[in-house]
Amino acid sequence: MNELQQVLLIFAILVIAGLYLLNKAKSKKNPSRPSGKTDNVAVETKQSQGLNDLGEPHLPLSEKTRHRLNVDEIAEDESVPDAQLGLFFGQEFDIKKTADRQSDHPLSSVEQERRKPEEILIKSDDEIEPELPKAFDRETITERSPKTQEKVTSPAEEKIFALIIMGSDDFLWPKVNQTLQGVGLLPAKSGIFIKNDTMENELIRVANILEPGTFPLEEPINSEYKIAGLVLIVTLPTSVPASSVMNEMILMARKISQRLNGRLYDVERHLIKESDLQAMCDAAAEYDNVS
Repeated sequence: MNELQQVLLIFAILVIAGLYLLNKAKSKKNPSRPSGKTDNVAVETKQSQGLNDLGEPHLPLSEKTRHRLNVDEIAEDESVPDAQLGLFFGQEFDIKKTADRQSDHPLSSVEQERRKPEEILIKSDDEIEPELPKAFDRETITERSPKTQEKVTSPAEEKIFALIIMGSDDFLWPKVNQTLQGVGLLPAKSGIFIKNDTMENELIRVANILEPGTFPLEEPINSEYKIAGLVLIVTLPTSVPASSVMNEMILMARKISQRLNGRLYDVERHLIKESDLQAMCDAAAEYDNVS
């Protein structure tokens, strides 16, 4: 054994001795605790005592508590009818209808009259008479003039008036074109001249007296074309009163005839007189009254 081994052996002995002394010193400071076995025995003892105490009598009950317990036991023993437990399949509650109860108390005659449904008479459109204002009665309406009734019931019939302008010689086309546009007439796509109102509704037409009644509007300054005569036409009704458009046509015919050095004729080519023109105005006024 060399010196190193001796030194290690002595060191090991010293460590073991020191541990022993240290453990012994600790055991002196802390008193010894009961072992785990002792604790287990104490727990088992307490459990056995608790089981044994189950059989011991409880504290005595009061008289009210005993009486309540007796009442509950009697109620449990009482038999409950099947009708109270539930309804069997197919059974229904016996409830009287409201109508049966009301039949026990008949209504008075006044209440029965009030509860009767009101009779509503439905008339057809032909039977319904319009309500009239207070200021009018049926006699006033029936006393209307036949003209007024005709105005309401039937539309005005179409009526045509015409005037012809001719001269001793044929008119030159450029002069006719300038004159017609000078009195307010405009060339139309149909090849004639027309006068419209502010809403572009046709009032007066001016056509060539010869068939097909059109003018050479494509050549307005061609002097080779000559016009034998002009026809002014008004077809009633128009957008303005008949008397107004009639006066307009007569005035326009006078201007054209004066500028072209022509004369006025009727549709049968009879020379027009002032009385004939007045008759045309009267016919237009009568047309207004009828329509």
